[in-house]
Amino acid sequence: MKTPETSPLFTPWKNPVTGVESLILTERPASVQTQFYYTHPSFTNDGRYLWLHCKFVAPGGRSGADVLGVVDFELDELRVYHETAHNTGRPVIDLATGDAYWFNDLNLYKRGPRANDVTTLVNKFPANIAAGRKPERIATHLTFCANGKSVNFDARFGNDNVTYLGELPLDGSPATLWEEIDGFFDHGLFSPIDPDLMMFACEYWQYHAPFDGKKPYHRLWMIRRGGKAEPILKQPVSHSGHEWFDVDGEHVWYVHYGVGIKRVNLKTRAEENLWPARLAHGYSDRTGKLLIADTMADPVVCDCIVIFKNLNTGKEVELVHRGPLAPDLTQCGHLHPHPHFCNQDKYVCYTTTVHDRVDLALTNVSHLVQMTK
Repeated sequence: MKTPETSPLFTPWKNPVTGVESLILTERPASVQTQFYYTHPSFTNDGRYLWLHCKFVAPGGRSGADVLGVVDFELDELRVYHETAHNTGRPVIDLATGDAYWFNDLNLYKRGPRANDVTTLVNKFPANIAAGRKPERIATHLTFCANGKSVNFDARFGNDNVTYLGELPLDGSPATLWEEIDGFFDHGLFSPIDPDLMMFACEYWQYHAPFDGKKPYHRLWMIRRGGKAEPILKQPVSHSGHEWFDVDGEHVWYVHYGVGIKRVNLKTRAEENLWPARLAHGYSDRTGKLLIADTMADPVVCDCIVIFKNLNTGKEVELVHRGPLAPDLTQCGHLHPHPHFCNQDKYVCYTTTVHDRVDLALTNVSHLVQMTK
């Protein structure tokens, strides 16, 4: 079986300053190709399949059709599945089977990674909650319950200032509404170890304009099945975001903008600032000792700067440092690197613009560790 290092679908690119080598997916059936959201690794555990977003954007444009593609390292080919359009939630991949799940309107679908796999309807969001309203989203990004029996939702409809939190079973049985909560909440994530716990985020800035990022508020929330939503932090903080569960489920990480990447103990609610820096998005490996992050001066017209930090040594190395794409170049909205660890921490995956276009890139983690000894 091929690997990113041996597949002709990928081309090496070396940072001219730091010497870090990334492998860029240069087989390009789509005009824009990006990795999955940073909390959602899409490189299967066996190393055979790497799912990606394929966007069909007109030359010089910023928006277009968004479907899924998959690199099959066994057959060494990239396939695009046009039936995987998703407009009400970002997909999730079962890393053991390679199956993709996604929402389109109120319907939850599933498709395997092989060329002859078929798309099947898994379940439907409750019509009584939707009540004929157009969904703004059903799930910001799907996650699996720790027992593997359901996926989460954080649904919103139209301009209503209400968020519906709950789960939709994968066996087709009825959904369970955990709470209907006033306010703009999103980024729901199931705990990786506790099937009765979900984390989500408050987008305070969405309904308190103008917002300068200085006013403290509770971004991080959690809810337990049968209970009521509550803030995670003891005290509100200034603007923050991009949170994720530790692999042990005992900690939550988040980016406190302008302050650093922090880790919160869910039992004690004690916080540690493990990477003091001005960062935008981050992610941790399974040991919690290796971190990857991006930073940008402007989240709308953004730089592509990705940095690796080895907490064992305190050293850092830059993967890429690239300014914003020229406005006349083909791109997409929300063009952030969103780096994350994948394939059981063997690679860092991120979106890059080093070729003046939008590409998916992988960097070998062992090489980054060697460079930060």
